[in-house]
Amino acid sequence: MNAFELFGFTPALDIDEAQLAERFARLRAQFHPDRFSLASSLERRLAVQRAADINDAHAILADPLRRASHLLELRGGATDEAETLQDPAFLMQQMELREALDTAQDEATRARLRAEVQGLWDTTWAALDQAIDGGDLAEARRLLQRLQFLARFLEQLPR
Repeated sequence: MNAFELFGFTPALDIDEAQLAERFARLRAQFHPDRFSLASSLERRLAVQRAADINDAHAILADPLRRASHLLELRGGATDEAETLQDPAFLMQQMELREALDTAQDEATRARLRAEVQGLWDTTWAALDQAIDGGDLAEARRLLQRLQFLARFLEQLPR
């Protein structure tokens, strides 16, 4: 069972985060190992495994990049973390963003840079959704690599 099925979602890039939180709480309570303390040792082990599966699936669905990677895998487009991005224009853009980060001395400049990169994220996320829906898994993998870079960049960008 994949993470989407476990939580009752149709496999998609965007999911309702409030529903995810509600379903996680319900599943976690339903399969919490303490509820099986008087059960047989097999039932206790199964409950522990089910709780671990629920936690793992939640971690995948709660993280947009992990969710996208999981969705690609389900569609037959497994990602390779060691694969390098062969996109000269994007590589140039990465270098320019890094230079902009290095020279961003004040909060206003960093805020503008953050807004620019967030805009790139949003555009790339929408393109990824279209690539997956259209079955273009090679393009989807390329876009996911872009998103991974953008996410790391946003994490490194001081507020």
